[in-house]
Amino acid sequence: MFLEVVIRENYKIRLKINYNLLSLFLQKCVIICNERDSDNMNSEQKIIAKMKNNNGVITTNEVKKMGIERRILSRLVEKKIIERENHGLYILKGELGDEYYSLVYNIPQAVFSHTTALYFHNLVDRVPLTYDITVSKDYRGRLEHDKSVNLYKVNKDILELGKVKIKSPQGQEVFVYDIERCLCDLIKNRNNIDFELLKKAFVSYYRVDKNDTFKLYKYANKLGIESEVSKFMETLL
Repeated sequence: MFLEVVIRENYKIRLKINYNLLSLFLQKCVIICNERDSDNMNSEQKIIAKMKNNNGVITTNEVKKMGIERRILSRLVEKKIIERENHGLYILKGELGDEYYSLVYNIPQAVFSHTTALYFHNLVDRVPLTYDITVSKDYRGRLEHDKSVNLYKVNKDILELGKVKIKSPQGQEVFVYDIERCLCDLIKNRNNIDFELLKKAFVSYYRVDKNDTFKLYKYANKLGIESEVSKFMETLL
């Protein structure tokens, strides 16, 4: 009888201890979950703040540099706070983003050129209806099938000539040719360019304080169109 009582009491004590341990474990789980939810909320807020300061866009690489897991982007997409614009590129819901940046995202060799580049440099006020982009001759990719793109292919050594990085009209940094390279490309493709547009571009160029005719002829020589540039310049004088 006594032994039964002892066993029963021991069982009650063990049960109480196990219950207390289980209770502590569950409390710890709740704390961890709350902390995780708090971290997720903080991460979401950081991403949104970054996007607001970055013209409404962000990339997975930028999120990685912030020390935030990619799954937070997926969560924001599920919440319909952001949208996936392209592979690895996201925009805030309701924002237009940057069409130029989105178009060449993940294509580092793509350079805005010709009339599109003129528009970037404010030498023309006509918004391009299509995008002029130059790539290397060995390029194979989605731009070849995009009907909104006039794609030009050149040798790799020519591709880098006059290549600079500036902000697009919508705020993101993209590669574009400098003014002198633009003018040379227009002369080289003058048969497919509106003459009045070409003339206006050159007239605007000479009104720019920092025009560099030495660089213009240097590029022309590199592109094998020095005589064509000279002849066209004579028609403007």
